[in-house]
Amino acid sequence: MFSALIILTVLPKTDLGYTKGLQFRLITKFVFFFFVTDFLILMVLGAKHVETPYIELGQIATVIYFLTFLVFIPLASVIENTLVDLSLNKSLKKD
Repeated sequence: MFSALIILTVLPKTDLGYTKGLQFRLITKFVFFFFVTDFLILMVLGAKHVETPYIELGQIATVIYFLTFLVFIPLASVIENTLVDLSLNKSLKKD
């Protein structure tokens, strides 16, 4: 439970995007809404009884929670940075 809070302190280091706002970052918006959905699933599962389907679903949702911060956000940032670089190089070659 403590690691779920500590992982939030890592977020400024894992966001590798050139821009920090989400206005022009479509992939990061998708990752954000994926995270919100996972958070809501964890919230609902936390209110359930400790029974066999909820335990496994909770473990999967917890792994996805941590993967969001450690894998999905940096990967989305790298993809968006690559797309921005390709777009800038393409526009510079036209001129």
